[in-house]
Amino acid sequence: MPSTAEEFVAARREARALAGFPGELPASLSAAYAVQEEVLRLTPRRLAGWKVAGIPPAFRERYDAPRLVGPVFTDAVQDVADGGSVDVFVYAGGFAAIEAEFVVRLTADAPERPVAAADIPGFATLHAGSEIASSPLASINDLGPGAVIADHGNNAGALIGPAIPPGATGDWERLVSRTLIGGVLAGEGNAARVAGGPYESVAFLIAQLASRGRSLKAGDIVLTGMTTGVHDVRVGEEARIEFPGVGGFDLRVVAREPQTIAGDQSVLV
Repeated sequence: MPSTAEEFVAARREARALAGFPGELPASLSAAYAVQEEVLRLTPRRLAGWKVAGIPPAFRERYDAPRLVGPVFTDAVQDVADGGSVDVFVYAGGFAAIEAEFVVRLTADAPERPVAAADIPGFATLHAGSEIASSPLASINDLGPGAVIADHGNNAGALIGPAIPPGATGDWERLVSRTLIGGVLAGEGNAARVAGGPYESVAFLIAQLASRGRSLKAGDIVLTGMTTGVHDVRVGEEARIEFPGVGGFDLRVVAREPQTIAGDQSVLV
């Protein structure tokens, strides 16, 4: 019988929806990250960075951490200029949402030890951006962090938008973000909605990866957490992500196609 990790990797490769969680739902963070590590071992996709998300209080008793992390792969990362427009890919029949997020891009290797949030600007830049959250499992968020961690962190893409000037960081409430779907405002927030600010997410990630023998390298990206909410979307919908004073971009939701393996990489067909 295929393992949980094998089932998730295959479902994503085949763009095939799952009716339920494949196997036993991880009952602890260590069990969930063990599945994630197996996913990383099994997939031929190249790692581009990570996403960080808060763990809701209702799940803290079982999953005792303020945040969780998941991998982001190179084939799902797109740079988008101010005023640009891109297609984003989700799993039809599964879970699909977009989130306005502040994204960090490393300009040098991060220390292989825990650091303070105040240290992050010394080796990274901050950008407007968006996470495309999608999984073949429609109930993934309802099942909680064990399911999210096990299935790629519920990530299916990252958009890296305009850079934010260094002088604008730190006063997080002034860095506003908006998400519009079909031209209608779906949510508004700011960087302060990420607990401690976006750099605190990166500091958490560095420590979490160090505990797994991993680290961040120059060029890696970090999705730091939603700022306007988690907004469900359907294939064919159009949306806009805005960061007033920084920039904005449009996106169109497209169904992800099955993948084939060419060499050591997954290639969309």
